[in-house]
Amino acid sequence: MHSIRHWISFFVGAIIFVLGLFPLIGKDAWLFNLTKSVPGVVLAYIVAFGGLYIIVDSFFEFTFHSGVGMGTLIVGLVVLALGLVAVLSSMKVIAFSLGFMAAFGIVYEILFMLEGLFLMIACFIMD
Repeated sequence: MHSIRHWISFFVGAIIFVLGLFPLIGKDAWLFNLTKSVPGVVLAYIVAFGGLYIIVDSFFEFTFHSGVGMGTLIVGLVVLALGLVAVLSSMKVIAFSLGFMAAFGIVYEILFMLEGLFLMIACFIMD
């Protein structure tokens, strides 16, 4: 039986997935077109927190499915690193930045979809 933690992961993943999917399929509603209406640093925070949430979920996946948990952990670490580099470079903590993330909104949209997909999968894979 799924606990509330599983369903929270699923619904957060579904919301993040939809926020990445709708701009890619051409829906121009202001709610779903975050990459054009929200500053890049806010998107970077969403990506970083989503990556952290995926990492937390991956530890729960290790219980029964170590292969899936390892894949989720790797994706979470990569997404968290991309988000942190964007956040830290906007605060001038590090000297380099990932210019392709700010220049192309599609990168954020794909990262949102990836995060959402892995969070929705985690709902059914966790212990």
